Amino acid sequence: MLEEIKTLLGISDDAKDELINLYIRKAETMIKNYLNKDISDFSIYQDAVNEYAVLCFNKKGNEGLKQYAQGSKSGTYTNDLPDSVKALLPMPRIKMKG
Repeated sequence: MLEEIKTLLGISDDAKDELINLYIRKAETMIKNYLNKDISDFSIYQDAVNEYAVLCFNKKGNEGLKQYAQGSKSGTYTNDLPDSVKALLPMPRIKMKG
């Protein structure tokens, strides 16, 4: 996954590998929590992991912001799993209590 994410980001050296690996682990945790199930092999969710890691990398330095505006561009940041990542995943399991 690391090499694919570096390709998506246009990174050819390994100076950012540690940071990207942190985002990969964060993506795996977010996806596991969203799907409500234990996952041992994330390769089946590789596109979702890549998407989330790239989003995190591009958001670096703006983690505390909720909204941004630059000229005519504006947007909203969320702490939840973004819709672009959810679209790459199956529907989450619903845990029943009782």
